[in-house]
Amino acid sequence: MSKPYVFYISGMSCTSCSNGIESFLRGTGALEIESFHVDFSTPDPKKTTIICSPKLEATEVNHQEFWNKIKNYIKEMEYDCEDYHYEPHKKDTKPAHSTTSNLEQNSNSQKQTSNTLWVLGKKILTSHWFLGALGCISGIGLLVLTLTMGALPLIAMIPIASLSVVLTLILGARSYHEAWKKLVTTQTLTMDTLFAISTISVVVVSLVSFFIPWLPMMFEAGLLIYGFRHIGIAIEETIKEKISSVRFQDRVPNHVRLSLPDGTQEIDLNQVKTDDHILILPGEIIPLDGHCVNESSIYTTIITGAILPRHFRSEEKVHAGMRLAENAPALKIRVLKPAHQSFLARLDAGIDQSINEKAPLEIKTGQLLAYFIPTVIALAITSGIIIGVFFPAAIAIQCAISVLVSACPCTLGLIIPLAVKTGIHKAAEHGVHFKNSKILQEAEQIDTVVFDLNGTLTTGVPVAKDYSVMSNATITRDHFLALCAALEDSSTHPVGKSIHSYCSKNSSSKLTVTKPNDTHHSGIFGCINGKDYTIGSPSLMNEMGIATATIEANLNLEAGDSLVFLAEENNLIGYIIITDPLRKDAFKTIKALANMGKELHLCTGADEQTALRYAKALGVTNIHANAVATTLEHGDKSKPAYIKSLQLKGHKVAMVGDAANDAQAIAASDLGIAVLSQDSDELTQQHAGAVIQKGTLLPIISTFAVSQQTVANIKENLLFSLGYNIAAVLIAGGLLVAIGITLNPAVGVALMAIQASLILLNVYHFKVQPVKQLQETEHPKEQFSSSHQVINKQAQTHQTTASNVHDKKPGSIETKLTDSNSGYSWSLFTGSDSKVNKMQEQAQNQSPLQCAP
Repeated sequence: MSKPYVFYISGMSCTSCSNGIESFLRGTGALEIESFHVDFSTPDPKKTTIICSPKLEATEVNHQEFWNKIKNYIKEMEYDCEDYHYEPHKKDTKPAHSTTSNLEQNSNSQKQTSNTLWVLGKKILTSHWFLGALGCISGIGLLVLTLTMGALPLIAMIPIASLSVVLTLILGARSYHEAWKKLVTTQTLTMDTLFAISTISVVVVSLVSFFIPWLPMMFEAGLLIYGFRHIGIAIEETIKEKISSVRFQDRVPNHVRLSLPDGTQEIDLNQVKTDDHILILPGEIIPLDGHCVNESSIYTTIITGAILPRHFRSEEKVHAGMRLAENAPALKIRVLKPAHQSFLARLDAGIDQSINEKAPLEIKTGQLLAYFIPTVIALAITSGIIIGVFFPAAIAIQCAISVLVSACPCTLGLIIPLAVKTGIHKAAEHGVHFKNSKILQEAEQIDTVVFDLNGTLTTGVPVAKDYSVMSNATITRDHFLALCAALEDSSTHPVGKSIHSYCSKNSSSKLTVTKPNDTHHSGIFGCINGKDYTIGSPSLMNEMGIATATIEANLNLEAGDSLVFLAEENNLIGYIIITDPLRKDAFKTIKALANMGKELHLCTGADEQTALRYAKALGVTNIHANAVATTLEHGDKSKPAYIKSLQLKGHKVAMVGDAANDAQAIAASDLGIAVLSQDSDELTQQHAGAVIQKGTLLPIISTFAVSQQTVANIKENLLFSLGYNIAAVLIAGGLLVAIGITLNPAVGVALMAIQASLILLNVYHFKVQPVKQLQETEHPKEQFSSSHQVINKQAQTHQTTASNVHDKKPGSIETKLTDSNSGYSWSLFTGSDSKVNKMQEQAQNQSPLQCAP
């Protein structure tokens, strides 16, 4: 597939216009169009994305040449198309200062002022608000004049008729031109066609009435039709500006503070280079990706969807779009990527790509619109003929015209693209990236969600949670921790890293290893102070002839835990318990999905005991353990086979995973959701229909909630629009005449404008509508006010007791933490009271079931 060809085209008023352009381009035979998408949510020029399969190399030169070739085809249809490098978000950029003389500058300034006034005056005179006001005021004035004065003399009617005809033609000039152009070049009927036929009929019938007295004279109708038409368009464009989502990149400032040794300097955002240091003040949005130089509190909503800020430490990575908390310290970051490669730039590009593929409902609506306008014209003629049989010709003509102007196919073609774009943008704000609009729509139908365990519901990063020194060992606990930290000091294995981190934080001693040997896959050997030590798994100990079975049996470990032993000269002296903690918000996510009516499953390669432990903690009752990645071996026990078995039972299944072993299951599901994690795989993300940003599982809630809101908005607006059009055609076509009421065509136009505005307002309501399911998982007043208050708040919800334990080192105490809600408890050992307080804070920052920091 080639690169997308992006055009900004003026003159398209509805999907009938875009369908005509697409048909014309396909009919040339020179283009193999794979995708054709027009963004109708913005004013002219409208962004049009065409994806072709040209027989050209995808170089920039050939890309522009082929772009120009397509542009020439578009110009043949008499549509205006912007230049190749046109960027709408930069169109108001001020020109650079020149170096001309003061006299020349004054002269140029006067010319610019004159040109500006001319452009401003032209803009006002051609605006829809002005033209609409002109048509409505003149039309209503003429209507009041004829009603109050009765039959006017011929000498007065001739200038009034002449002025009305000229004004109607001026108000409809653009519409007449567009209708003729589209009919001739692309053989399509559009809204402009309906208004052109109706107003020309009004003008012709009114002029003929001078010679045939029984025909109606309704010069005011043409004025009112275009008056209400222009006002309707003006209202639509105003609402579209509120609905149409600006780019995420537009949220960041154009200038940033470059941090220098002697202060700061304000420079353009695009001038910032990799490794530059920039300063962000409290409340400001981080403009570029980078690493923190200092600590601060940051809202990660753009990534995780969470509504609470998180404390970031030095060297932690931040993304463009995150926002500094109002009461946080100023943040200095070291820039990783320039603006055009930032997270927000990539997010905007992903959204643009997502909306290019049409949703299933949009395709069906497009097929319906192909027959809509010809049907309306046929109904108008039919109703005019039938009513003309039973009523005067004047009433028949008025009814036919009313049918033409009352129907509104424009909103039918706008409803789905506008809702889908709003939905994809809203999902991105909550940390979910949908690959295309089809997936956004189909996510609403999911009734079953299957989760992978390791790396998806858990962090996938092992954590040391407890340790013990053997009773016959001749070392203190602090010395035990120092030995483990020293042996794992240079380890690159995740388990080794977790042991080093845990032991070095909790030990006050530092030792040096000589003759380190990490060649064994299950442990490390080393010499410390003349003694040989080995740290590793039970299997390594067994290879060395050290028995561990009795200790393992007596410990009664929880499923999912594993042991790492430390031996001194082939004698066990202690062990550390390692676990894979649940992701933060895992329990909240599972609970929210259950409340949304989703059936939840756990499908994992872990053993049954491990799966049961995590499932019980999360409240998941459907478990499929010991599942392999593919169907190539042990097919019945594979993850894809489990997905297929659920689908055969009639379920619409979403699979949530992260690593390569989830790729086939994600591809087999109805909706694949890839969660970015420590071990997330690019292939898995390619197969997934939605990608969740790294950090939290809460965006999974938004995946389904935003999809439900999007589909609900589409259905509401489609039903309203179809209902209106059917009612308008029936009422204007004769139902009112049957009870003695004749509908003025201008009233039909006004009703059409009202229904279009109501539909757009409903889309705006959807845009600002909160994600209720996500809000229910957060309790800001209870959970967060500032970084240090988290610890104080959680300290109140835990019961903490301290008691001396038997230890080789005096003053060592055990701190036992118990969660008052769940009853879950664990122990911490240290050698001083101050260390207890430090570790207590660290432990209380972790939820009992969600142990990830």
